[in-house]
Amino acid sequence: MQTTTATLAVPMRDFLPGLKARAAELDYPVTPTARGMSVAMYYGTLEVFEVDRVTTVQITSKDSVELLHLRDTLDWHLDQAGLKHCITWARMRAGPNPANLAIGRVERVMQISPSFTRVRLGGDYTRFLDGGLHFRLLLGPAGTGWPTTDDTGGTVWPGGVEAWHRPAYTVRKVCPEGSWMEFDIFRHAGGTVNDWADGLRPGDEVALTGPGGTGLTEAPWIGLIGDETALPVIIRMIEGAPAGTQGVATILVPSRADVQTVRTPEGIVLRWAFRDEGATLIEAFRATEVPAGPRYVFFAGEKGEAALAREHGVALGLKRGEIHALAYWTAH
Repeated sequence: MQTTTATLAVPMRDFLPGLKARAAELDYPVTPTARGMSVAMYYGTLEVFEVDRVTTVQITSKDSVELLHLRDTLDWHLDQAGLKHCITWARMRAGPNPANLAIGRVERVMQISPSFTRVRLGGDYTRFLDGGLHFRLLLGPAGTGWPTTDDTGGTVWPGGVEAWHRPAYTVRKVCPEGSWMEFDIFRHAGGTVNDWADGLRPGDEVALTGPGGTGLTEAPWIGLIGDETALPVIIRMIEGAPAGTQGVATILVPSRADVQTVRTPEGIVLRWAFRDEGATLIEAFRATEVPAGPRYVFFAGEKGEAALAREHGVALGLKRGEIHALAYWTAH
């Protein structure tokens, strides 16, 4: 296990209400401890307590990669709450690069359909064989090196973190030995990653951080509804579903030419919907028959449709933890 601590320049009584509210939104269990309060998160445990009237946060994860992910998650939430400046992390021994950084080289770039490009990277991706399904691609300022670490184990971004474009992607496939991984890029007008991908050549160095996000679901019945941006994660969830899983999945893509071959387990039905034929994601969800009993619905697409999906989930009687409706992009 890996552990680190930080102090907060905020009284614990003022910090706890916001933390409890955020934990409730994310379905993270909150329990009292002998010295404070503990939150069980996906990548470890966060405990808040007071030492000599100083608010102290301790985070614990199974390894250094997940510890850094948990720390970054806490930093992000504090930043959203306007409290990022209030936290001071303890010093700790750390390597020259962030624990969640993976550097590889381009092996090939393939245009697999009119709207999707697949990139294969060679390197050490063994930690991507299990755990979270996602990662962040690192596109930094020209002429700078890759991120390093400071004496607290935190990430140092050359040029400042604001200068980096860090889009989230899904690991499409990892070879059994972890020596290469693939991810798919949805090609769309104005995409920063599109221009980056067009310039890739075999041997180019590419850095990313991860894995992150949640892993595969194990619900007896699953309903998966997503558009082009969610195609990779839905296919991963289909192909990685435990034996005996029942369910239905709908993927919305620009046209029939973007349909991919998917290894669909017995019990899961995969349907394709097409934008150029007038289909919409929320209509696909409304047409999905969701059974009673243990079930899980995953919906991912445009922000407005995700909001409608949450409303439809309430109408279906889906409880907290039975549905995740995520906004992967926002229409302008």
